[in-house]
Amino acid sequence: MAQMLSKKDSAAKIKRAVRRHLRLSRRHPDGEAKVIAQRILEPMAALERAVAAASAAADAAEDAFDDWNQEDHLLDQQVRKLGFRCREWDASRPGDQTLRRVFGGLSASEVTRMPRHEQPDFVVKMVVRGRELPAGHSGAELLDDLARLAQSSRRAHRAYLDAEQRVGAANAAVEMARLVVVRAYRDNYIDIERASGSEVADACFPILRRSRRDIEEEREVPPDVEEASAGA
Repeated sequence: MAQMLSKKDSAAKIKRAVRRHLRLSRRHPDGEAKVIAQRILEPMAALERAVAAASAAADAAEDAFDDWNQEDHLLDQQVRKLGFRCREWDASRPGDQTLRRVFGGLSASEVTRMPRHEQPDFVVKMVVRGRELPAGHSGAELLDDLARLAQSSRRAHRAYLDAEQRVGAANAAVEMARLVVVRAYRDNYIDIERASGSEVADACFPILRRSRRDIEEEREVPPDVEEASAGA
């Protein structure tokens, strides 16, 4: 009996096996085998569409992560800028302690090292505290941009989570389509065998896995080669 595909085989391996099965069936003179073999075209096309969709979803998730990472960097820059202006203000007015008040007792670097998904919420609290900065404080002009960047980082995070969910759904669709092709491949063999006999069925399916015996024979050195080496 011909070797069947396994549920563990990758989509790429399945695609190669189906291509070879179709080619062998078309080359065989048995007309009924040709007709039966064609039935796998539709499930194979569905698998290829699912694989393409999964690849596109993975690309989109990578892009969404890059966008989120970039938004986080922009937010960090603004946090550091505000920290610098607060330190600058406090250097000449030690009693104001605007850095401690706005940053809640943390340093700017501690805020920028926060987990990406947590930082925007903390920054929003900073903006609220920053509204109480003394008149003339140069950090006050940064607050609106800081709030906007925190919101952009939040949106980018949500977009990334949504993209990751789409990746999971797309991969699940690939798994389902892959199993359908594996069953169709097996059904083709059974139906060709019933219609035209096992000899025709075996001829219409490729060898997918070499036997251990074949591999061991390839490793053996032919006797004439051994004799020639000894004579040299």
